[in-house]
Parts: sequence; structure tokens; C-alpha cells
Amino acid sequence: MRIAIISDIHSNSIALSAVMSEIESSSIDEIICLGDIIGYGPDPLTCIDVVQEKCSLALLGNHDFACRTQPVNFNQLAREAALWTRNKLDTAWPDEAARERRISFLDRLPVRRLFQDDPRLLCVHGSSRCATNEYVFPDDVEDNARFDRLFQRFEGICFEGHTHMPVVFEQETRTDDDGVEHSTYTRYLGYREDARSPGPDGTGTIRGASKVPLKLSANRKYIINPGSVGQPRDRDPWACWAILDYEPDSDEMMISFRRTYYDWHRVLEMIRHSQQAEEQLPYRLDEFLGARLERGH
Repeated sequence: MRIAIISDIHSNSIALSAVMSEIESSSIDEIICLGDIIGYGPDPLTCIDVVQEKCSLALLGNHDFACRTQPVNFNQLAREAALWTRNKLDTAWPDEAARERRISFLDRLPVRRLFQDDPRLLCVHGSSRCATNEYVFPDDVEDNARFDRLFQRFEGICFEGHTHMPVVFEQETRTDDDGVEHSTYTRYLGYREDARSPGPDGTGTIRGASKVPLKLSANRKYIINPGSVGQPRDRDPWACWAILDYEPDSDEMMISFRRTYYDWHRVLEMIRHSQQAEEQLPYRLDEFLGARLERGH
């Protein structure tokens, strides 16, 4: 079984469409979305429709929650984007039934779920102990005490998004002569900063770790972040996602990252168009939310 794992789409339908096209040509059996379907970007309705249709499991992200409630503890740009998105969700496009379907879908998203009821595979947006809001950044691997607590809360693999940075954390546990367990943690980045090559649009993109599989050991535990489809922040503007090769009755699993090119200029133009078309709204999408896509940061 091959499972595509996507996260943090953030209303970027151009990136999502490109990733879905690649998924369709990659012999994928199921798709999991780890949340933040909406927020920041200019096309939330399309992104909701695609995830609802294509994903066997979708989770609630902090931006999904904020767009349905209140954007608390958000910076000004994120807050304005959440309120702008809420207005789009209230639009009956193309009809009232579609509006109600999208809202009902968002309101029923779980915050954590075992994939296929397999106790080895936990899916969250944030972390194993705070499913929606806790960030686990690549450099956090140096905090052993924190990682001990995170890894205590699941059995095999925890899939999480939220940071927009692709990474795998591996826990190895050993017992000393006194019978006390000690854990060490290893970080595998889903990118390599020393391996850059030009993309179709001339931008410098990171290709180093793309499609390189990592074998997951049955006697170790993992936290896996697939990166972001709609707003990467690892200094690579290409959409990022991952593939898990997995058999429910086998201990053998492989994870590999994918990078997919898309035309980020179109997203920026959509944001500019929204500013012109909806001047009467009190909330707007800031042009920075599109311009930052070029840097992948």
C-alpha cells in the first residue's frame, strides 16, 4: 500500500492541483491530509472540495479551526487572512448546498486519528501531546526531555504537520545495566541545503533529498512531517509532501519525500485580484502571503 501524506495546503489550489496530478501518476492507494487546508491563500473553497473528494482522512489544523471560530494568537496578516477566509466560507458558491457541505466538512474534522485503526500510525496536525497547536521544529531534536514526552504518547509513528518543514525524527531506546531505559534521537531532514538546482522558473530549489527513501525500523519510533503543499518554509518554493510505503500486516515501512513544481506567480496574481474585486471588505489578503512563496520561507 502506498499512502500520500499532505499537509498545510493553506488555500493554495495551484500547488494542490500540481501535487494531486503527481499523486495520480504515482500509484497511490490513499491520501491523508494533516490539516490547515485553508488560511493564508486565495482559494479556500477549491482546496476544501479537493480534500473532501480525494482524501480518505483529513484532520483539523489550527487555521481551519480559526477560520470557523476566532483567529486567536495569530499575527496580523494571519488574522486578516482567517477573517477573509471566513467571509469566503459564508459565500454560497455555486449554491447554498455547496456552502453547507464545506462548513459541515470543516466542523467534523477530527484533531487526531489512528490511520486505518492501526495503533502504530497516529495522525495529528501539531504534535502527539497537543494535536492542533504545538510546533515541533527540526532543531528541537536537541531537547531530549521534550522528545521523551512527545514519543511517550504514541506507539509507532506520529505523522504531523504545522511547521511546514519536512523532517523525520527517529527514537532509539536502550536499557542500561541497571534496567533503566534511555532514548536517543536522530533527525533526518527532508531537504539538503547544500544541494540546489534551478527550477523551471529559474528559482534556486533544493532537490537533494527528493525521492530518497528512508527505511523505518520496526523496533524504533518516528515523528514524520511531510512538509507543506501550499506554503513551504524550508527555503524551497516547490510544494512538499511524502509517500509512505506500508503493509498493514508487515513491519516493513519506507518514507520518501516529494517536491512538486507549481507556478507560484499565479497564486500572487489571485491574491492581487482578490484585493481589487473585494475592496469593500474590511479584511484583505496581504500581497506578502503570495510573494513569500518564491523564497519558500
